[in-house]
Amino acid sequence: MNYLAHLYFAEDTPESRVGNLMVDFVRGPVDRQPYNGAVMRGMLSHVAVDRFTDGHDVVRESKALISSARRRFAGIIVDICYDHFLARHWPEFSEESLADFIERTYGSLRAYRGEMPPVLSRVLNHMVKNDWLGGYREMAGIGRALDGLSMRLRRPNTLAGSVEELEANYGAMEGQFLRFFPDLVQHMESREDGRRERPLERQRV
Repeated sequence: MNYLAHLYFAEDTPESRVGNLMVDFVRGPVDRQPYNGAVMRGMLSHVAVDRFTDGHDVVRESKALISSARRRFAGIIVDICYDHFLARHWPEFSEESLADFIERTYGSLRAYRGEMPPVLSRVLNHMVKNDWLGGYREMAGIGRALDGLSMRLRRPNTLAGSVEELEANYGAMEGQFLRFFPDLVQHMESREDGRRERPLERQRV
């Protein structure tokens, strides 16, 4: 899952929200990072979401829809596309409006005064300034997210223009998301405190 989903599962604190976003910007085992308890719980929540997502059969179905030219980056593409469907179907999963959630989230991220990797600080500035979370509701916003990620990745990739994968498979992927996301919600509601989980290494593409 991508930024919107990870923030959806965060505790209602700036530390947890930052922790949920920080995992992709740190090195080494997540549970050995030198951050405070609330940030660490957020980081472990992120890893729990990713682990469950990566192992889910429906997510594998979505990845199989991605064309062979981009199959290596199918996990990234599906993660971002699923954020689109979460934004579009938000009222089915939250009593708070998406607009209110985004405004409150941006406010807490702006107010955070703890330590974070400089690259994450820059990403968060761009996220708030350009309203990435709100943009996920529209196809154009997903296109910008995928193209922007293509430019940020240091290794060669085929992400530029990959919004066409969503356009070509919209109905199928939407149905898959709606089958998958309730399972993820149930899993996150029932899991034990992330601090009890075994040491985790990130397993993302």
